[in-house]
Amino acid sequence: MKQWLIRNVLAPAVALAFSIIVGMAFLAVTGYPVLSTFRSIVQQSFQDWYGVGQVLHTATMLTFTGLAVAVAFRAGLFNIGVEGQLYVGSMALGIVGYYLRALPKETIQWVPWVLWIMALTAIAMVAAGLYATIPGILKAFTGAHEVITTIMLNFVALAWINYLLRYDPQSFAVPATVRTPAFPESLRLPRLSHWLPIFQGSVVNASLFFAVVASVAIWWLLRSTKLGYEIRAVGKNPVAACLAGISPRRITILAMFLSGALAGLVGVSFVLGHKGYFEENFSGGLGFLGIAVALLANNHPLGVLLTALLFGVLNYGKVAAAGEIPKDIIEIMEAAIIFSVVIANSLFTRWLVAATKRQLKRREHSADT
Repeated sequence: MKQWLIRNVLAPAVALAFSIIVGMAFLAVTGYPVLSTFRSIVQQSFQDWYGVGQVLHTATMLTFTGLAVAVAFRAGLFNIGVEGQLYVGSMALGIVGYYLRALPKETIQWVPWVLWIMALTAIAMVAAGLYATIPGILKAFTGAHEVITTIMLNFVALAWINYLLRYDPQSFAVPATVRTPAFPESLRLPRLSHWLPIFQGSVVNASLFFAVVASVAIWWLLRSTKLGYEIRAVGKNPVAACLAGISPRRITILAMFLSGALAGLVGVSFVLGHKGYFEENFSGGLGFLGIAVALLANNHPLGVLLTALLFGVLNYGKVAAAGEIPKDIIEIMEAAIIFSVVIANSLFTRWLVAATKRQLKRREHSADT
C-alpha cells in the first residue's frame, strides 16, 4: 500500500508541483504577475457553466488519448502515434457521413438511434485500432521500434487525409473547404445542454459519459481479466511472460489495437458530438498531450480522468485568457509535467529499490542473530 501511494499519488504530486514552479519561474522572468495569472486561468475555466462545459469537452477527448497511451504503456509500448490514429478514426466517420448523404431520411430513421451510434462508434474504433495494429505487427515480428514507426505513421495518416480532402478526384470534402459533409442531426450525440440548460452554448456532449465508461472498463480489464494480466505481465517482463506461456507477440498486437481503438473515440466526440463532420487539423495535438495525461496519472485508467480534467483546465484557460497571458507559458508547464513525471518516477523507483534492499538486509541480520 505504501509503495502504491508513493508511485500513484506522491510521485505525480511532486511532478505537478515542480511543473507549477517552472511555470511560475517563467512568468516571473518574463514580467507577468504570477498569482494573478494562475487566478485568471482558474477564473476563466470556472467562472460560469459555459467555461466548465468547455473544460469537460477538452477533458473528454484527453481522457481517450490518455487511455490510449496508458494501455500501450502497460504493455511496455510507447505509442506516440495516437495523433495519427485519432485522425484515421475521425476520417473514417467523415467518409461514412459522406456516403450517408445519399440515404433518404426515412431510411436513416428506420434504424434506431442507439444502433446507429453503436455502429458509428465501432467504425471509428476499428479504423483507428487497425491503423495502430500496423506498428504492433512490425514490433512483434520484426522488432521495429514502435516509437519510430508510430511517429512516421502520424505523417502518413495526415498526408493521406490531406489527399482525400484536397486532391482525390472523388474528394470527400465539401467544395472549397477542408471538411466532410455534416451528419444528419438525428445521428449526432446530444449535447449536455439538451438535458441541463446551464451548459447552453457549450459543446460538451454525451461522449463525456463514454469517457467515464471507458476509464472504468479499462481499469477493470487491466485489473480483473486474463487479457489485462497478460498485458501487465508482458509490460513488466516479456521474457518471464513468455516462460509463463504468454505470447508477447500476440499481446503487443492486441495492446496496440486496443490503444488505437481508444484513440478513435476522439472522433466520436468531435465528429458526432461537437462539429457533426470531420475537419482537417481539428485535434490541436491532443494525441501528443495524451502522453502527459497518461504519465501524470502513472498509467492508471481512473487517474487519467483526473489528469485529463487538469489538462482540460490548462488548455481552455490558455485560450480563454489569451489576451492576458501568453499561451506559451501553459505549454511550457505541460512540457515540464512530462519531464518532471519521468524524473520523479525514476527517483522514487530508485528510492523504493534502495529501501527494499535495506529492509531485506535488516531481516537477514535479525535472522542470523
